[in-house]
Amino acid sequence: MESMFHLIEHDWQDIDPLELVIYQLARGNTFNMRVIGLEGLKRFKEANPECAITLKPNHLSEADFILLAILFRENGMKVLIEGGSNLFIDDIDIFRDLLPGYILEDLKSFADKHQMSIARYLSTRGAFKVFREPQKVTQPDGSEIDMGRKEIISLTRAYRYHLVKEKEMYVTFPGFSTIKLGLLELLKKDGTKTGRSYTGKIDGFHHLPLQIDIEAALYSNVDVYVVPVNIAYERVLEDEHFAELARLYENGKNKRDIYLKDLGYIVKEFYSDKRKANLSLKFGEPNKIETSDLKDTFAGRKIKGAAHKYAEDLFDNMLAMQPIFAANIYFSAFNENFNRTPLRVMKEKIDDIRDYLRTLVWGKDKRRVDLHYVLGYNHHIISADEIINRSFQIFSRPNRHITAIDGDMFVVYNREVAQQYKNHTAHFFENMR
Repeated sequence: MESMFHLIEHDWQDIDPLELVIYQLARGNTFNMRVIGLEGLKRFKEANPECAITLKPNHLSEADFILLAILFRENGMKVLIEGGSNLFIDDIDIFRDLLPGYILEDLKSFADKHQMSIARYLSTRGAFKVFREPQKVTQPDGSEIDMGRKEIISLTRAYRYHLVKEKEMYVTFPGFSTIKLGLLELLKKDGTKTGRSYTGKIDGFHHLPLQIDIEAALYSNVDVYVVPVNIAYERVLEDEHFAELARLYENGKNKRDIYLKDLGYIVKEFYSDKRKANLSLKFGEPNKIETSDLKDTFAGRKIKGAAHKYAEDLFDNMLAMQPIFAANIYFSAFNENFNRTPLRVMKEKIDDIRDYLRTLVWGKDKRRVDLHYVLGYNHHIISADEIINRSFQIFSRPNRHITAIDGDMFVVYNREVAQQYKNHTAHFFENMR
């Protein structure tokens, strides 16, 4: 399959320091960031240069891609990142279409001297492409290639073998959702939608990316380590925009226009002035993929079984790293339908959650839940009033009318957005009575 690598391969290049500074300023304009575990991962790779490392994050926003890329670059780490077809866009130019359309129209003057498609830009920044569905691919010479499911899987496998053989660090997004909503039905095809969650709920990690990692380790005879990554947003940039994207898909709008609107919205959000929200990035411990007992006659069955086990354990570890934000508590205090709730009842429900969280341990390893963002100076969980105030700072503003208080009743005006933040930490409250 090497003759087809040009369809998906990365072209890692160093970037201008000014470009990195612009990214850092945009991130700083948008998020207060906390990073845990990256230094340990960096030291591990430096001590074990002959291994390959694959990072498996949850995926809640297209910003995940940008934020990880910035973080790795500023820490001097070469980490390649998988991107879907909705990012690798060949016929949308950054200088002609994206920046003038979503930042400042006067920027179109740069198009006279600069041209670069989004797809080309991403590949030079270390991204490699994954096809999500069968399609015809037009090559630079104008010829077409039919990419069916068989070709997609074969090319993905071959390129993964290549990355492992080269002992790279690389990111793939194995999350999927089985929630049957209109948009997801359009995207899933085979019953699973890998990639970004539009609802804040990820129902597991798909085993296939792990199966390909295992096969690559066997094929290349290179040790592969797997790292769970948790990306947690106090506010997901696209939270209100997901409904618009769903409407466009369901109305059969041109995918090029949808992709441009999707990515343009993210770019505009990084650029625009707003109240900053918190962002947490956590990297777990590298776990070696064991291949010694996967080489006998029944290897195929064993590899698939091992992939399911790794996917299950990674997902559990990723969920266990999820921090609790004030909005997670606030929206979880509403009932299933987000009905109007009296002030007194809301405070009582929040207090019940606060009591529950104080001693909560979760996951197979019984980890204490990360309460960093809801602890006061005295290391106690902040009061119900403080939790409500923090939630209102982000979700009850003139330009963010998600929730409010009407008389003595708390109300939710945008249930889809409220459900996202409830879903982010729903796994912690499954056993709460």
